Amino acid sequence: MDPFTLAVGFVVGAFTGAAGQYLGEKYTDKRRIKESSSNRQAQWDEVKKRFPAIIAEMMEDAKKTELQGVREFFVKSSRTTVNRDEPFFEYHTDVHEGIGAAVSFLEELGYIEDITPGSCPMYRMREHFVDLLRQQ
Repeated sequence: MDPFTLAVGFVVGAFTGAAGQYLGEKYTDKRRIKESSSNRQAQWDEVKKRFPAIIAEMMEDAKKTELQGVREFFVKSSRTTVNRDEPFFEYHTDVHEGIGAAVSFLEELGYIEDITPGSCPMYRMREHFVDLLRQQ
């Protein structure tokens, strides 16, 4: 075998291997993105199914035009008050029986984070959660 044929064979083989790897990764990445999107949607559907009343109220609140910038909310009794200058949402333990479980589940999924400054539980909604609330 002459050196020219050997070099051409090596270059063609290397190119074929690189192209195969590139195409394999490209289509695997597309599949992963599609699966991830499908998993996120299934997760959101599960949240809405488990806690329909509280999610419905959160969706209403998130869509109010005068409260577009609000991300914080308190979980408290409807008989108590919160003294705060900035606007916030509040969800009541005596209105929603399973609000503790809902908040824990949302926090576990990364939709909200606990930012309690004192004795009244306070949470911040993450942007992807607000987007989910507004899209429905």
